[in-house]
Amino acid sequence: MRTKIKIGGETRGGAGSLLVDNNEPTLLDNVARYFRSKYKSVRELSDAEFLSMFDIPAVSSSLNNGYNLRSTKAFVAHFQDRVDSEWLQAPAYLADLGFNTDHCSEEELIARADQVLNYDLDWSGVPPELSCGGEIDWQKNILENKEWLARLNRHSWWPLLGRAYQLTGDERYAMAFSRQLSTWVANLQHLESTDETVWSCKQVALRLRVSWIPAFGMFYSSPYFNTSRKLEMLRAIFDQARFLKQQKTSDNLLFNGGLVCAGMSFPELRESKGWRKAAIDRCWASLRTANKHNAEVENIDFKHSSNLLAFSDRELATAC
Repeated sequence: MRTKIKIGGETRGGAGSLLVDNNEPTLLDNVARYFRSKYKSVRELSDAEFLSMFDIPAVSSSLNNGYNLRSTKAFVAHFQDRVDSEWLQAPAYLADLGFNTDHCSEEELIARADQVLNYDLDWSGVPPELSCGGEIDWQKNILENKEWLARLNRHSWWPLLGRAYQLTGDERYAMAFSRQLSTWVANLQHLESTDETVWSCKQVALRLRVSWIPAFGMFYSSPYFNTSRKLEMLRAIFDQARFLKQQKTSDNLLFNGGLVCAGMSFPELRESKGWRKAAIDRCWASLRTANKHNAEVENIDFKHSSNLLAFSDRELATAC
């Protein structure tokens, strides 16, 4: 017997729609596979469709019974447990700010975070253009310098705000992060943008590794980083990781390290295994090419993705 699937308040059934067996044990696998073939960006999907792409039993159970608040509640609770137990940490040295969070006192860290609240966002000391409402213009290149604009769009100060938030509980830091996240995502209209200051392998990899994924955990409990913004950020992380996987990049460990960071941090995503495998395979190819006469490369253990993360971290200081 076959049945229609109801997701996000919309019934998927009838001619040309997705039909699955009632006794199919991988219902959500089929649903997710169907949607993946139909969209260019997960921003196009409803919340229910997006949640179906995660392999989380409590969420899957709620979705099977019809999308409702229990689905997102189970989703939020799942990741709350994850960020409370362990999460990817940002590098101590934030190159775009010229600031080392391990080589400062708490007072110095908070003072630097307060400077960020006043839009002192990188070592140049040049603030970005602001709208009348006080929002950052992410495309305005005040210095007419591509690297300055690239640093602006890497958000490397978010982990600094996160450290200050964790030390003080001051919601000003979380509010600044949350507003910047929302305005940046809203302004990124075309994920296939050719602007290398925003959308290149280097920029995406650094954004994921240095700022986005660590910040997701640092601010997770803030009321400003609400469920809507959590999903907004996860959608953007997904699209950026997918972008990295689609690129034929095998000559830089950092680029592929950004992809494996996403795959390690969100193993619940049904596509994340493919992200990790692609990154590891590419880095193996790169290492073998660069060291084809060096037998030691064959002894490097990439069975665990965390080893690749160690390689990518070595390049962070010189890549920024």
